[in-house]
Amino acid sequence: MTTPSSFDFAEELTRRFGCEEGIYRAEPSPGYWSNLNTDENKELMEALENKPAREAIREKFPALEEVIYSLKRQAGLELLDLTGEETCIDYGCMWGALTIPLAQRTRFVLGVDQTMDSLRFLKARARESRCDNVALLNADLKSMPLLSRKADIAVVNGVLEWIPESGTVELKKFYGQRTVRTYQGNPRDHQKSFLQRVHENLTPGGKLYLAIENRYAYEMFLGVPDPHSNLRFTSIAPRKVADWISRIKLGRAYVNWLYSFGDLEQLLKDAGFSAIDSYLCFPDYRFPQKILSTANSLEDFQSALPDKPFLKWKVRRLLENILFRKLKLKGLAPSIIAIART
Repeated sequence: MTTPSSFDFAEELTRRFGCEEGIYRAEPSPGYWSNLNTDENKELMEALENKPAREAIREKFPALEEVIYSLKRQAGLELLDLTGEETCIDYGCMWGALTIPLAQRTRFVLGVDQTMDSLRFLKARARESRCDNVALLNADLKSMPLLSRKADIAVVNGVLEWIPESGTVELKKFYGQRTVRTYQGNPRDHQKSFLQRVHENLTPGGKLYLAIENRYAYEMFLGVPDPHSNLRFTSIAPRKVADWISRIKLGRAYVNWLYSFGDLEQLLKDAGFSAIDSYLCFPDYRFPQKILSTANSLEDFQSALPDKPFLKWKVRRLLENILFRKLKLKGLAPSIIAIART
């Protein structure tokens, strides 16, 4: 594997893209996706002028502090067997939940996101963390530029299901809300095209880390709402039925496609990846506490859910232990982590 240096990446980024506030910018304008709406992000940016990044989040949006800074977020990176010499691209990096841990373990990380305010926050965070091996690119992931300098590692963490979306997504105004939107093409085709670009930006022998909810997670069968639309049973329903439900209730097509273990592996193969290793992730990929290879036996499985003194949690823990330790139903795991190679 030939590993480009951080200088190689910096030289290409400087040559090909404009730079604003220390953040490279691709054309055309990439749109907007954030847990915060534009007014909230403006408020956060104002706080960043006088406060460190973590303090600004704690003051303005305390519920997001764990989402951004929890050490649990980075547990899945152990699957990459990093040596410290890798160059990486973090697609949809947002506030850097994995960008910073990657930068602390590797030679160089390029964080790519379509929302400038998210990158501004991450820039401040990287500076405060003394991660001078991080560069940031504002770009539309669906038309991510192909680079002549290839990376060793690509990270697609909770991003693939959002690829078919376009334009502005302010999550609080989108999740479970009726917003008429127009889409072009098939969601899987958009996701495949994106993954092909990810593949083309990797060195021969490079690795992809992809994390996503499982389409057939057991919670979906219990009526837990889809984490992208807030609709029940759309994940497990046939695609046409899910689309029909979404159009009636939300005024838009169902495009945030999730996958089963087998279907995700096939999608990755169709995009050019090989040697795919899949892992069951509990309680979910965002805060992974238990990561098990699909090749593992589940005889010693113990639920990773908190042992809270409430009937709801006790029932869920019992159900998980039955489904996975007793019945060995690996296909019902809450989330999937896939490690694929070029």
